[in-house]
Amino acid sequence: MSLLNIVLKSIPYVLSVLGGVFVFDFSQKYLHDPGWIDLMDNVAASLLAIPLVFLFYDYSNFLITRRVHRHQHINLINTIDSILLKILGNMKNIIGLKHIEVPMQDLNLNYKKLNLDVKYIRAIKKELTKMEELLYKSDKIEILEQQHTQILSFITQELNQILNECKYHNSPREIARYLETTLSMIDDWFSATGYNTRKKLKKDK
Repeated sequence: MSLLNIVLKSIPYVLSVLGGVFVFDFSQKYLHDPGWIDLMDNVAASLLAIPLVFLFYDYSNFLITRRVHRHQHINLINTIDSILLKILGNMKNIIGLKHIEVPMQDLNLNYKKLNLDVKYIRAIKKELTKMEELLYKSDKIEILEQQHTQILSFITQELNQILNECKYHNSPREIARYLETTLSMIDDWFSATGYNTRKKLKKDK
C-alpha cells in the first residue's frame, strides 16, 4: 500500500477524532445545562470510538486475508510441484533416464536417443493445460510472487515449443534443445520455491 493510499484512508479517522475532541471541548467550555453536556459528551465519545472500531475491523480483516492468501499460496505451490513432477516423469521417459533428481545435474541429452512416443507428449500436454489454467487464475488474484510467475511463464513457453516441434517439425535436435531449457527452468522453480526444504519438512513431520 502506497503512502498516498494510507494518508487518504486515514483522513476519515483523523476527522472523526478531531470532531470528537472539538465536541467534547465545546461542551465543557460553552454548555452549562447538564443534559446538553451529557448528550454532547456521548456524541464526542462516539466520534472517538468510531475510528477504533474501524481500525480493529481493518486489522482483523488484514489478518484473515493474509492467512487465506498464505493458505492459497501454499496449496498452489504444492499443486504446481505435482504438475511439474508429472511432466518430469514423462520427460524422463522421453530422454531415457531411470530417474531425475531435484536439483538436477548435467543430463547430457542425446537427441538421437529420444523416445518421442505420443503417449508421453500427450501426457505433457495434459499437465501443461492444467498449469496454464492455474497460472491464469492465480494471476487474477495475485497469489504467486512475480519471480515464480516469470519462471512458470518461461516453462510453459518452452513446453509449448516442445509440443509445437513434435507436431509440426519433429526435429529431435530441436526438441532436445527445448528439453534442456525446460529442465533448467523447472530446476529454477524448485530452487526458488525451496522444494527440497519443503520435502524434508514433510518427511520430518
